Amino acid sequence: MALIAANCLEGALFCVSARDGIASVQVDLRLPVTVFRAFEGEGAKEVTRKQIEVVSVLHRGEIAMEEVQLQIEYNWAGALRRAVIDRNFENGSLVAGHSVGMFKEEEPVVELIANLVTRSEDALARR
Repeated sequence: MALIAANCLEGALFCVSARDGIASVQVDLRLPVTVFRAFEGEGAKEVTRKQIEVVSVLHRGEIAMEEVQLQIEYNWAGALRRAVIDRNFENGSLVAGHSVGMFKEEEPVVELIANLVTRSEDALARR
């Protein structure tokens, strides 16, 4: 799965800018939803719509909090699967928004780390 995700993400990350990353929404403070940055798209919107739907059912007392949590997690996992496994970026949701705009091209890890070390040394030397 990690290899599938890596191949999937590389194409997605090169096609978006930092403006394409959005913060997730927690529609009710009672929901144990972790705020994250994701790619903007229908999948991310669907995750928010599902929260609104289950919160309204929770307010009416028709569902327990444990069931709300399960439904939200199931919906989020489905959105992630659609993006990573099915490569459906429009209807899936990628929790990689923190990386949006950082990648412009594929680069070997050795070069990436060497570049990072050089930039870090330069920054420290300027202090």
